[in-house]
Amino acid sequence: MMGLLILIVALIGIYWAVTSVLGIFTTVLGLIVPVLIWLLIGFIVGKMMRGKGYGPLGDAALGLAGGIIGSIFLGWLPVGGLFGAIVTGVLGAVIVIFAVRLFHDANFAR
Repeated sequence: MMGLLILIVALIGIYWAVTSVLGIFTTVLGLIVPVLIWLLIGFIVGKMMRGKGYGPLGDAALGLAGGIIGSIFLGWLPVGGLFGAIVTGVLGAVIVIFAVRLFHDANFAR
């Protein structure tokens, strides 16, 4: 009887440890995937608008800004999933570059 109790406590401990590790993994993955998507969006727009990109941090910042602006202005588009996020982010980043060029610096991102 004591052996069964030890086995149950061990299984509960193993279950708790595995779910804790998976929860941390899911959280970390939930942060890494959007950053990679932003890098991809910034890279695409950097190639389209400038021809050489802006470097990893600039690409990520441009992709983040593009994703935010794109989702505000283009949230009505019926495209979802990863493809929709990339299209919305690219269009939003292009809007960001045009707005900065229009209102602040005509040579920005050239």
